[in-house]
Amino acid sequence: MNRLHIPPVVQAIGMACVPVDDMPPGTALARKPVAAAVVTLHERDDGHRDVTVACMSDARDLEFPLPVLVEDALVAGAPTIMTEPDCDVLSIEAAARRFFVEPKLGALASGQGRVDPVAMFGSGHDELALCRRLGIAGSLVADRDVARLWRRDAPAAAEDVALASAASRLMLWAHGASFLTGKPDAFFETLLPLREKLIELEATRPEVKVVLASRSFGRAGSFASYYREYRVRRDAGEEDVRWLTFEEGLSYV
Repeated sequence: MNRLHIPPVVQAIGMACVPVDDMPPGTALARKPVAAAVVTLHERDDGHRDVTVACMSDARDLEFPLPVLVEDALVAGAPTIMTEPDCDVLSIEAAARRFFVEPKLGALASGQGRVDPVAMFGSGHDELALCRRLGIAGSLVADRDVARLWRRDAPAAAEDVALASAASRLMLWAHGASFLTGKPDAFFETLLPLREKLIELEATRPEVKVVLASRSFGRAGSFASYYREYRVRRDAGEEDVRWLTFEEGLSYV
C-alpha cells in the first residue's frame, strides 16, 4: 500500500468520565476520566490493516493510574486521534496524579501527532452530530450517566463507553482522511478490519453494538469487492486504474 495514503499505525483514544462537583461546570476541570480505550489500526505485511483494542480503567487505587495505563497503550510517534477537549481532560488528570512519566501524553497535549477527527471537517462542530451526519452511530455517554454505571469492582461498563467513543473517532478519521487524500484507502482499510474486530468483541462488550449499527459499515461492506479489485490492479502497477466514479451508476447512499 502507498503509505502516503495511510500511516503504518493510527491510534484512537476514547474516554469515559465522571463529573467533578467542586469544579467550574462545563470545563475540562469538571471532568475526571475513569476509563479509556485505545483502538489501534496497524499495517500487516500484505499492506492491509488489522485492529487491536486495549481497554483500561481506574479500578484499583494501588495500581497504575489511568494516565499511565493510556501512556503504555500508545505507540510512540504514531498519529493519535483524540478531540482537543478530551486531550485537555486527560492532561489535567495526568498532572493531578503527579507521576510525570507520560511523555507520549505530554507530546499529545502540545499537539505533536494529535489529530482531532472533528476538526478535520472544519471548526465548531458537535462530535455526536457530526457522527450522525456521516452515518456513524456515535455513542457519547454523558458524564452523569457514566457516574451512575461506574463501579470500581465492575469497570467493564465504563470501559465499553470509552471503547465505543474510540471506535467512532477512528471512523470519523477514516472518512476525513479519505476525503482529504481523494483516495478510498483510509475508509476501507479502517472500516473493514474495525467492523471485524467489533463483531469479535460484541459478546463481551455490548456497547459496541451501537457502533456496529453504523450506516458507514454497510457501505464499506457493499463496496468491499470493488475496493479489493481496485487495490489488486493498483498494486500491480496498472497506470489507468481508478476508483469508482459517481457516473458509473452505483448507489452512493
